[in-house]
Amino acid sequence: MGYLVAALTVVVMLGFYVRRAPVPLILDVPRVEADTATSGGFTAVRPFDGDAEDLIARIMQIALATPRTQKLSDNPLQFATRSRVIGFPDVTAVDVHGGVLIIHAHSVYGQSDLGVNKARILDWLDRLGPL
Repeated sequence: MGYLVAALTVVVMLGFYVRRAPVPLILDVPRVEADTATSGGFTAVRPFDGDAEDLIARIMQIALATPRTQKLSDNPLQFATRSRVIGFPDVTAVDVHGGVLIIHAHSVYGQSDLGVNKARILDWLDRLGPL
């Protein structure tokens, strides 16, 4: 019984810490030529035609409509999305330059994101529609 109480206490304390700890910003959005997966994240690269400000506004609308997502910064545009149960944060940065859209997301804690960052980015791109 004592081990169960100790384990439950650790889980509660971990959840409290994860939800209250500051989320670090992405200082440099990776400049890659194509979609790239890593163990803790994903980067999508898409060429686009049109107005960069309109594209950013559309992405912001889509991101903020994503459950448990909040805006962290404007330059580069960054969001934190938290997992449902414990609230583990993932950071997503959006950069637009030279007719290229780069969306990079990675987990803050741990070495694997179980594919959630790739799924979120691809969902956002799908909801954006043709660029």
